[in-house]
Amino acid sequence: MNKHDFIASCYQQLLAIFEKTKSRQKDDKQKHRTEGYIQAGKVMGLITNDEVQVVMDKAHFEVFTETIESRKSRKASLKEAIERGDDSYIDIPAYERNK
Repeated sequence: MNKHDFIASCYQQLLAIFEKTKSRQKDDKQKHRTEGYIQAGKVMGLITNDEVQVVMDKAHFEVFTETIESRKSRKASLKEAIERGDDSYIDIPAYERNK
């Protein structure tokens, strides 16, 4: 397997994981397999940490149409609002909240 094929394989696995996450079907087993697969690729010199981040960002954006950082920030803000008792997030239509 060459570098390009390995990165393409990582991308497909990440897409599958993110799609399941989006549909609320967590698959920890597949997530751990993919993490191990990526780690093996690093050890074999097929992929670097920077390349992993690029592939993850690309797959995440394709599925969620937002960056990993912006999604984390949005979810953290929502969690903080709930903890404060601020129910204004309920005024946001569900189809927008669940993007």
